[in-house]
Amino acid sequence: MKIPERDTTVFSTSAIDLFASALGAFILLVMLLFPYYRHAGPDDAFARTQDSMEKRRLASGQLQNLQLEQEKLQSELDELTETNQAVEQNLSFLRTETNDINRQMAELPVTITEPSVVIDPEPEPLALTSGVEFSILGLASGVKSFVIVIDMSGSMLQYENLMVSSVLEILRPLDESNQFAIVGYQGNPQPVLWRFPADASLLPATQQNLEQATAFAQSLARKFVGSTPTHFALQAALEYPTSAIILMSDGEPNSPPGFIVQNITTLNQFRRTEIHTVAIGDYTHNRNLVVFMQTLARMNSGDFVGVSR
Repeated sequence: MKIPERDTTVFSTSAIDLFASALGAFILLVMLLFPYYRHAGPDDAFARTQDSMEKRRLASGQLQNLQLEQEKLQSELDELTETNQAVEQNLSFLRTETNDINRQMAELPVTITEPSVVIDPEPEPLALTSGVEFSILGLASGVKSFVIVIDMSGSMLQYENLMVSSVLEILRPLDESNQFAIVGYQGNPQPVLWRFPADASLLPATQQNLEQATAFAQSLARKFVGSTPTHFALQAALEYPTSAIILMSDGEPNSPPGFIVQNITTLNQFRRTEIHTVAIGDYTHNRNLVVFMQTLARMNSGDFVGVSR
C-alpha cells in the first residue's frame, strides 16, 4: 500500500514572543505600582500613616526651636555670670579700699577740746497734783472728761464695797467743768453693759448728776455675776467722746490679754484717749492681771495703780 505524501508546515514563534513580552510588562507595572495601591473600603492605614508622618515632622521642628531657645538662654546665662563676677570683683575692691580708709582714719591723731557747758538752774518742781482733774491713790490726769469702766463679774462680790468707794473717790472732786459717764460690764454669759447715763453720752458733773451717779454705782454692787468681757467694755468706752478711760477690775479678762492690748491700742492710736487702769483687791497675788493692766496703761498714755483692802 502506498503512503500518501504530506506537506509539513513550520509555524513562526513571533506571536508567542509577543504575548510573553506583554505579560512580563504587565507584571512589572503591577510590582511598581503596588505600594501606591489603596484598597477600597474602611481601611484608612494610608491616611493614618500620612498623619503620623506630618506629626513627626512638626515635632521635629518644635524640637529644633526648643534647642535654639535653650542655646539662647544658655548664652544669656553665661553673660550674666560674667557680669556678676565683674560686680563681685568691684565690690571686693571697694571693701578693701574702705578698710584701708578706716584704718588710716583710725591712725590720725584726734584733738579733743573740752566743751563749754552752761548749766541752767532747774525749775521749781510742780506739785504732784498740779493740773489734776481726778485723783485716786496717785492716779492723776489733767483731762476734763472721762468714762469709768467697772468690772461687774462674779469675782467682784468680795470687793463690792472697795469698788464703790473707789468710784466715789474719783467722782468727789469733780465740778461742772467736768464731763463723765459710768459703764459697768459683765458676761452673763453674753457681754452685758450697764450705762450711766443710759443714752451712752457724757454728763456735766453737776451736783444732781453726781448724786445720781453715786446711786447708780451703789446699785451695781448688787449685780456682780458672770465672767469678765473686758475687751468688749473697752471697745464700747472708746465710742464715747471722752479724753480718758479709767478701767477698774480685779481679774484677768476672758480674751487673751495680749490681744486686748494690741487691738485697743490700735483702735486708740488716732483717738489718743488716755487709758488708766486700777487693780482692785488682792492684785499683788495675780501677776498676770498686773502685767496686763500696766501694759494697757503704758501703751495708751495712762497710769496704773492698785487698790487693796
